[in-house]
Amino acid sequence: MKVLLIILLVSPLALAGCGGSVEETGATAQKETGSTPEAAKDVQAEEDALNKPDPAGTYGAGINLTETVAIAAIHEEPEVYEGKNVVVEGTITEVCPRRGCWVDLVDAETNETIRIKVTDGYIVFPLSAKGKYAKVEGMVEKLELTEEQARSRREHEAEEKGESFDPESVTGPEVIWRIKGQGAQIEG
Repeated sequence: MKVLLIILLVSPLALAGCGGSVEETGATAQKETGSTPEAAKDVQAEEDALNKPDPAGTYGAGINLTETVAIAAIHEEPEVYEGKNVVVEGTITEVCPRRGCWVDLVDAETNETIRIKVTDGYIVFPLSAKGKYAKVEGMVEKLELTEEQARSRREHEAEEKGESFDPESVTGPEVIWRIKGQGAQIEG
């Protein structure tokens, strides 16, 4: 009897880019194969959400906290906010072009930026959200990447954006502070 062994390798990039965990990455792989009619419907629904022309509205769990934390405050003392739910606000400057699974939010007053990463498929930020004002609620988290993981992450992001990547630009490990998004409100 022959046994077929399939090994799924999860890139360290999954921790920082499109795919937040092994479980999410596995689910993503299953969806992308379109192995069932439900999976094909899910892929089409994500595609429709990604290309939604008007991004205005509530996403995920919405906004439940009333107090807003400045992005600059998180950058100044990230350890104070680590593991805590916060609401941040600003203009969306970038959207994940593949799955809408992250956005970069910039504070207009300080020009500080923070990445908001959501579970793949739970929230799909539309590409049309770029340039729109948003409030996002989520938990502040710390990612510690080895030099190899940081290089892989940056290479992946450059590929997503259609930009060139110089591996020599990564010279050591990186620490990334981001928000694991749970809900958002985007203005039109």
